[in-house]
Amino acid sequence: MRLTRRGKIVAGLVVLVLAALVGGNLFMHSIGVYGESERGRKVQLEIPEGAGVAEIGDILADAGVIESSLGWKVALFLHSGDETIQAGSYNVATGLTAPDAIDALLESPPQEAFQRVTFPEGSWLKDFAAEIEDETHIDGAKFLVLATSGEVRSKYQPEDVDTLEGLLFPSTYQVIERDTARSVLTRIVEEFETQTKDLDFASVEATGVSAYEAITVASMIEAEAQLDEERPMIARVIYNRLQEGMALGIDATILYALGEHKTELSAQDLEIDSPYNTREVTGLPPTPIGAPGRASLEAALEPADGDWLYYVLADCEGHHAFSTNYDDFLEDKAAYQALSC
Repeated sequence: MRLTRRGKIVAGLVVLVLAALVGGNLFMHSIGVYGESERGRKVQLEIPEGAGVAEIGDILADAGVIESSLGWKVALFLHSGDETIQAGSYNVATGLTAPDAIDALLESPPQEAFQRVTFPEGSWLKDFAAEIEDETHIDGAKFLVLATSGEVRSKYQPEDVDTLEGLLFPSTYQVIERDTARSVLTRIVEEFETQTKDLDFASVEATGVSAYEAITVASMIEAEAQLDEERPMIARVIYNRLQEGMALGIDATILYALGEHKTELSAQDLEIDSPYNTREVTGLPPTPIGAPGRASLEAALEPADGDWLYYVLADCEGHHAFSTNYDDFLEDKAAYQALSC
C-alpha cells in the first residue's frame, strides 16, 4: 500500500519524535540522570554554607560522585530537593547517578562540622600549639604541656625523652568539636608513624645512627634546605661532619635554642650556652629541632654520595655551594655576601 502525502508527513513526524526520545534518553544517561549507579570508594566532601545548585554539582562532579554537574541540575529540577540539602561534611560513594546522589545527601545528615588546621614543615612544637590555639577550640597551652609530658608517645621516642618535638607529621588536619588536645596530638603522632612506616631506618642504623637520631638529622635538613635536590647533599655534610668529630655548625639549632624565629643571629646569639648550640657542642642536638617533612626524612635515610664538609648559600634562589675544605667554603661565603639578595 502506498502512503499518501499526508501519511508520509505523519510518518516522518513520528520518526523524528522517536529519534528525539531515543536521543534524549541517551543524553540523560550520559549525564547521569538515568541509569544504574556503579558505587565505588567513598570520598569525604564538604558542602559549604550558602552553596547553590551549581556549586554543589561542581563539588560532587570534581569528587567523582556524579558524572556531571549538568546531570545534577536536571535531576534536582525533577526532584525539587535542593533546599533540603544541608551544609556540612559528607562521606559519599563515587559512581552514583545524580538521583542516587541526591538521595545519599538527603538520607544521611552531614557529619559533624570540623575546622582545618595546617602545620607547615619545620614547625616547632610551640608552633603546633599556636596554630591549634588560633584555628580551633583547643587550648594551645594544654596541647604544648601534653606534647612535652611523655603521656602521649611515639614509637620512635627514646625512653628518656618526653618531648614529641620532631615526631608530629606536618600536614593539614580536621578538628571536630569533640576533639581534645590529647585526641588531636595522638592523631598527629599516628600520622607521623603512618607516613614513615615504609621508610628504611635500618639503612642508617647500620652506621650507628638510631631512627630517632635520623629524625633529628631530618629536622635539621628541613630547617636548612630550600630545594629538594639539595636535601640529600646537606644530609651527607651532616653525616660527614659527625664522622669527623666536627661541630655541625648549623645555625637553625641555635635559633631553636633561642626559641625565636629570627632572620639573623647576633654574635651574642652564637655564644648561647645550650646543648642545641651546634657551633660549640659536637654531635647531634638532644632532640629534633622541628617537624621534618617526607622529603627531608628520605634525605636523612638516603644521603647523597660525596665528601663535602661545608655548604653555604650561593644565590638568591636558595641554592647552596658545597665544598670539601675550609678555604673553598670561605670563598663561597664571600661570593654570597657580595650579592644583594
